[in-house]
Amino acid sequence: MLNLLRSESYKLLRNRSLWLLAAVLAASGIAYVLLTYFDDPDGGGTRGAASGLDLLATAMGGNNYIIKIGLCVLAGFFISSEYSAGTIKRGAASGYSRSRFIAAKLLVFIGGSVLVALIFPAVIFALGSALMGVGELPGGASAADYAWRSLLVTVTLSAAFAAVTGAVATVLTDSGKTIGTLFVFYFFADGLYAMAGKFIPFVETMYRHSIFSLINAYADPAMSSAQLAQSVYVPLLVAAAFIGIGIAVFERKEIR
Repeated sequence: MLNLLRSESYKLLRNRSLWLLAAVLAASGIAYVLLTYFDDPDGGGTRGAASGLDLLATAMGGNNYIIKIGLCVLAGFFISSEYSAGTIKRGAASGYSRSRFIAAKLLVFIGGSVLVALIFPAVIFALGSALMGVGELPGGASAADYAWRSLLVTVTLSAAFAAVTGAVATVLTDSGKTIGTLFVFYFFADGLYAMAGKFIPFVETMYRHSIFSLINAYADPAMSSAQLAQSVYVPLLVAAAFIGIGIAVFERKEIR
């Protein structure tokens, strides 16, 4: 299994879409901070309204779209494209069991996805704090607590979305279908849940405890300990479940 993880990690690191996404996100974060810094009424001083924490909260609010869009693209070019290239077929015939092979690929994909999801908020917070100061939260809340909590829930939620994305990519096997289907699903999931919840109360309850609802509130500085715990264990359970689904699908799949 360790050799499989190493092999898949090597392939991911050689994947141009990963580095392109990383470069675009890092450049976007730097550009956003610099634009805010030079637009500061104090001429970029630390006394302005913006601070590292303010920028982190803003980055977290927009990062949910990055998690959804970025992972769709990464899955399309890392997992689905390998079917058309024949890489999956050769890997499945390499002597390892199918379950181990796809589990290693999904785990590496999830790890890469988590790193991609952390780039934008981490760059913005680090550079924003260096230029404009860390800042303070309303009510005297701890800045350090908010920072590590934000990064923690980013890790867990991006892992969950990556597992869902990876399982869908395993089912569809085509990069265009994977990206298109996931784009539509992720952007209309909230509306579909809301519409169904009007007629089926259980769906509304399920939505409130789903990763689609949790990611809409994960940047809230006033998040309670119970909400934080839910934002950790629910995504981890979802990730484990969809890794299992991806393995089950791949074991029964005819690979051409």
